[in-house]
This record gives sequence, structure tokens and C-alpha cells, in this order.
Amino acid sequence: MLVDIIKKMIRVSKSMTEDRLATKDASKDFVHKSEIFRGKHEILYDVCTGCDACNKICPVDAIVMKPLPLKRPNKIPEVNLAICIFCGLCEDVCPTKPKALKLSGGTFDMRAGGAHEAQDNFWVRVDVPQDWIEKKKEEERKKAEAAAKKKAEMAAKKKAEAEAKAKAEAEAKAKEEASKEAPTKEDNNG
Repeated sequence: MLVDIIKKMIRVSKSMTEDRLATKDASKDFVHKSEIFRGKHEILYDVCTGCDACNKICPVDAIVMKPLPLKRPNKIPEVNLAICIFCGLCEDVCPTKPKALKLSGGTFDMRAGGAHEAQDNFWVRVDVPQDWIEKKKEEERKKAEAAAKKKAEMAAKKKAEAEAKAKAEAEAKAKEEASKEAPTKEDNNG
């Protein structure tokens, strides 16, 4: 028993004094090496409706919604592949046809640079062209003008109908009063 304790103490003291070589350089390894890998995310900004379903269903919160200066879509997804587990729920829940967020399939070489800052390289970001945003804003402006015009037409139509109804009621009331007065005049003359 004493011999075993001495052997363990010698082993521990050697491990503390000897230099150890790393057996594996983790900075050169792949971040994700999964059998269920379904591919890198592709985001179609022109199809996305900004419904936020992909963000809500993500089990590891790898999706962040980037705000856009539009009414619809008012936000668009961005995916952090360093956090993502590639489950594909975001693609499955996407309501658009074709899918606005889909997994491309194939392989994707993601090497862990060994530094935390290297994770910024693993974002799937969407570069929405400014001319597309301007085009969408123009469409929104035209829709708003058309809606305002239709609302004004409906208000004018309701006002005209209300005036016609009030006029008809006034005429009916005047006829009723005239018919009540007519027999009274005949009674007075007779």
C-alpha cells in the first residue's frame, strides 16, 4: 500500500516538472464535424417576409434578426455558424415558398482559428443592396398612397350616402307633415 502511494507521488511530481507536448492542435481542427450536417445557411433577402419564425424556433439562439428600414420585411435573419448545431429547424419552419432560409447541403470547412475573435468569420450575413431597399420603399409609398386614396374615396362615398339618406329622411318628414296638415285645412274650410 505504501509502495503504491509512493509510485503515485513520483508520477505526479514528474508530470508537474516535465514539459508536455500538445498531442493535438485544436486551432487546425474543424469547428463542426457532424454526421447530421445539412450545409451552410443561405438567406434570400428578396423572399424573406421578416416573420421571425426561424429566430423563435432556433434551440441554441444562433439566429439574430437584423433590422431593415422597411415596413415589410422589417428584419432579416443572420446566422452565427459557430453556435449553430445545424438542426435545420429554421429551414423547416420558414413559411415562404421558395424557402427564404435554407441549408445548402454539401460540406463547409470551418476551422477554429483558436481565438474567440475568429468566430466572427462564421456569421452568415446578408448584404441587402441599397437599390433593392429603395425599390421596396417606393413600393411601400405607392401602396400607402393607393390605400389613402381608397380610404378618401370610401369616406367621400359614405359622406354622400349619409347626406342622401338625411335628405331622403327630411323629404319623407316634410311629406308626412304636409299630409297631416292637409286634412286639418279641409276640416277648417268645411
